[in-house]
Amino acid sequence: MSTAQAAERRASHRRVFTNAALVGILATAAKLAGAAKVMVTARYFGAGDQLDAFVIAFLLPAFFTDIVAGSFGASFVPAFIRVRSNQGEAAARLFARTGLALVFGAMLAVSVVLAAVGPWILPLLGSSFSAEKLRLTTTLFLALLLWVPMSACIATWRAVLNAHDAFALAAAAPLTTPLAAIAFLYAGAHQWNIYSLCWGTLVGVTVETLLLGWGVHRLGIPILPAWRGWTPEMSAIRGQYVPLLAGTMFAALCPLIDQAVAGSLGSGSVSALAYGTKLGSVLAAISATAIATAVLPEFSRLVAKRDWSHLRHTVAVHSAVITLLALPAVAVIIWLSGPIVRMFFEGGAFDSSATRVVTGVQQFSLLQVPFAILLVVVGRLAVAVSATTVMVRASLITVAATAAGDLLFSRWMGIAGIPLAGALAHAIALGSLVYFLYRSEPRLFQMAA
Repeated sequence: MSTAQAAERRASHRRVFTNAALVGILATAAKLAGAAKVMVTARYFGAGDQLDAFVIAFLLPAFFTDIVAGSFGASFVPAFIRVRSNQGEAAARLFARTGLALVFGAMLAVSVVLAAVGPWILPLLGSSFSAEKLRLTTTLFLALLLWVPMSACIATWRAVLNAHDAFALAAAAPLTTPLAAIAFLYAGAHQWNIYSLCWGTLVGVTVETLLLGWGVHRLGIPILPAWRGWTPEMSAIRGQYVPLLAGTMFAALCPLIDQAVAGSLGSGSVSALAYGTKLGSVLAAISATAIATAVLPEFSRLVAKRDWSHLRHTVAVHSAVITLLALPAVAVIIWLSGPIVRMFFEGGAFDSSATRVVTGVQQFSLLQVPFAILLVVVGRLAVAVSATTVMVRASLITVAATAAGDLLFSRWMGIAGIPLAGALAHAIALGSLVYFLYRSEPRLFQMAA
């Protein structure tokens, strides 16, 4: 390897880790803003009927914006980078507008369908609601559906910005929603009641959309959608998006399985699981978001150039650094779990016996964090090489391992066995994904001659 190649690889590694740190800091800020929004919401509405109505109304729009629209961005980045690398900037601009037209049309159709079926679904989600409470839920639900088509713009424009390494704006824009919600709560909670939270959410999403659109416009890319038909590149996105979406939806079943098994273990088990897994979930989410956002454009550029040697080296270096950083950090937090739980939870009805139970749950939950981060790295590698079908198989294995592990370990260890089963399921998922990726794209594992 020449000196120039070595310098290029070092620059690539610095760029990825710098971008990951930036995204991680901004994602943490967004999480903290979200936590502040929850605290302010609790101050004004407690745990009463109005907040119940908003939570149920929020479920379906949040699911479709996070899972359906969010998955599109991951499949869009590699395709956009390939088009830009192979066909030039003009073709990439047109491709971005076509992608926006596709996902915007899909999410607009989703919002229309949800508006039509809402009167039948909402009574099932809020089965104990009174007629008046259900009417409030329906009104909030219909208002929040305005979020769904905007999520198409957010997902597409965030992907375009990330593909251009404009990570700061893409990662900072989500701060607008919790901050706008807090502002509306302080300004009008007494006058508008729960509608203040609804309007604040919609204003925040609108501001986020406008910020991302402004960022894309500054790159010289038109922000209006323009459908140009099913080009080969758009067909390739469809072929990668559907398996990615399916794999994401299967993986989303694992927390539901955990809660269902916890519910069979007796009083307080579901609450202990919720308290004990919160820290691990937040750490994994922030770290995984940061790493996934930074590595996907880099992996995609190397795949577009067919630089398999550099790609193998990049994956190995990033995986090694993540492991070396994550393991000691997780070990320290596990060691401090008892004091952490006592500091944040103990007091009042949360006594010392609850602290012991939640501490054990938290310690095993933290074991999932390194596997979750590495799983994201390998998953983004699969997306970059257009092998998202392997993620469906890995997700199915994860679901099966979670169900079997939960049933086995919860009978042996009680509620702490559920997060332990989750850690093992993540390890199995990581191993299976690497194996399936090896079978699908062996060039990723071939050493240079």
